[in-house]
Amino acid sequence: MYAYIFDSFLQDRKYAHDITQIENRLVTLGIQGRTEKMTILKNIQEAVRAAIKRGATTIVVVGNDETVNKVLPQLVEEKITLGFIPLGPNQSIAQVLGIPEGLAACDVISRRVVRHLDMGRVNTMYFLFSLSAPANVIFDCGDYTVSSLDPAGSFTIHNFASPHTHGRPDDGQVELVVQGGQEQRSWLGRKHNSAPSTFSLQQAKITSLNGSAMITLDGQLSVKTPATLEVVKGKLDVIIGKNLK
Repeated sequence: MYAYIFDSFLQDRKYAHDITQIENRLVTLGIQGRTEKMTILKNIQEAVRAAIKRGATTIVVVGNDETVNKVLPQLVEEKITLGFIPLGPNQSIAQVLGIPEGLAACDVISRRVVRHLDMGRVNTMYFLFSLSAPANVIFDCGDYTVSSLDPAGSFTIHNFASPHTHGRPDDGQVELVVQGGQEQRSWLGRKHNSAPSTFSLQQAKITSLNGSAMITLDGQLSVKTPATLEVVKGKLDVIIGKNLK
């Protein structure tokens, strides 16, 4: 059973035509379901919980990156399949999942190619795409530790392939990238950024050198160190497009 959640920013009149087209296409494909359109007075998490109580087994969110990040915690807890129809700005998640924007995404939902994706868990909170942390943290991976010598540097962890990683979201591990923030001079006197270093890991303890540091999950949720990171294999079921590797 499908339930469709439209984010509140789609109340803007400029999206009216797109929404009408999407709703008509879902009917044509025979995959229509109960629709909830958010407003500034409605809470999207509550709407998702209500849809699950009514028996929804697939929640299709219509919106952007922020929309997906808002609903992920509820879907993970209840083991509900995620579908996504990208509409509006900020669509990096759609690109990662291989889902076209707007009307064409309805056909992706109809084909229903579901992939069981790994998620990262930091203490009790989950992330699907990435984790970011400042340079003063240390990752204790058991056999080795990873830290940064550059106080202006940063750490990112990727569950999907990125410019510096080749990981897959179903390989049971994530990739940690250590990026320098300061320009360095070569022996010719030219300035350049230090090359990032990449490590594959399945779990780690995250601490900080001085006090407590803040790490960010999927650009939205924040967790303080010390924290424990682990990869949970096949945690989330997602309807994907053709281009996700």
